[in-house]
Amino acid sequence: MALLLGGLVVGVLLAEGTARIIAPNQAADLLFNASDASPMNLYVIDPQTRVTTAPNLRTSIQSLDYTVDIHTNALGLRGPEVDTLPTETPHWIAVGDSFTMSVQVQQADTFSGQLSTVSGAHIWNAGVDGYSTWQALLRVQQVQEYIPIKRVLLTFFTGNDFQDNERFLAMQRSPLPGAAGSPIPRPTIPASEIWMMQHSHLYAHYRIWNKVQQLGSPTDFSKGNWQDELRLFTLDGEKRRQQLRGQTKRALQQLRDHTRQHNMQLLVAVAPPAFVIHPERLDATFELVDLDPKRADVDAPQQLVLNILQELQISSCDLSPALRQAEHPYFTFDGHWTLEGHTVVTNAIASCWGL
Repeated sequence: MALLLGGLVVGVLLAEGTARIIAPNQAADLLFNASDASPMNLYVIDPQTRVTTAPNLRTSIQSLDYTVDIHTNALGLRGPEVDTLPTETPHWIAVGDSFTMSVQVQQADTFSGQLSTVSGAHIWNAGVDGYSTWQALLRVQQVQEYIPIKRVLLTFFTGNDFQDNERFLAMQRSPLPGAAGSPIPRPTIPASEIWMMQHSHLYAHYRIWNKVQQLGSPTDFSKGNWQDELRLFTLDGEKRRQQLRGQTKRALQQLRDHTRQHNMQLLVAVAPPAFVIHPERLDATFELVDLDPKRADVDAPQQLVLNILQELQISSCDLSPALRQAEHPYFTFDGHWTLEGHTVVTNAIASCWGL
């Protein structure tokens, strides 16, 4: 029995070692879904924005690519309490989705943290996973009740912000999924599965393979959502881009009008998904949802946002050129920025801001 158990242990260790050598599916950042291992209490229900970061939170997030401490203050912002900063410190705010929240790196290493060092201001990290531009505006309005904000930095993620701007208006008409301040309802994942997501490359390969199989099932609705998001990056996506254009323009216009009314400077940084920057990821990503990689037009959504911003006379910062110069700006199993990615983004925004 001891020999049998020992052999099983050795076999698993060998398999794990092999899994760490084998390159994962090039669409691993979509298929692995690292956010499943995030703490259940990270986000809570908010009557206005529907979801916000839990206040006074002390936790950590671990995945195959990173281990990060997450601390929020009484306002649910990553960083210190407001009254601990020197009174003369200028206050700026970064809003947007998971690319702003950036739970994949320590707060000091996020672009908002690095820009705080560069600028001499304190840039509050008010990002929340899944936020649309509408929610970013609401978050600015909430925070400015407590902090005298002078500049607003919105990160617009072309991977899904167009659809999020369309979906949020529908979400506002539906009932809240629970009491204000309570954790967002999520499926419970066994602790053993979370542990494997955090530590095992062998399990990661299995999880990715299993998701590919699910995408082939007629009962898996994620494929349709991904196809809608990814079609915007094709030559065949022009009609859908124009359908989504109006809501995004209206959201950006309202954000512009609000910041002007309150004498805040506004800059919108436009961020592309990983497959736009890493061409080797494109084929695998498109083929997941039956799109032809040869029909790709990866810069079309980026250009659409930049055109809207120009029409609205909003200052913009195109992050694509800088990210294309970086070696590893995106994680392998998580489609967000690495420390190198955040540093590149920091330098790009600092240049756009004239810092």
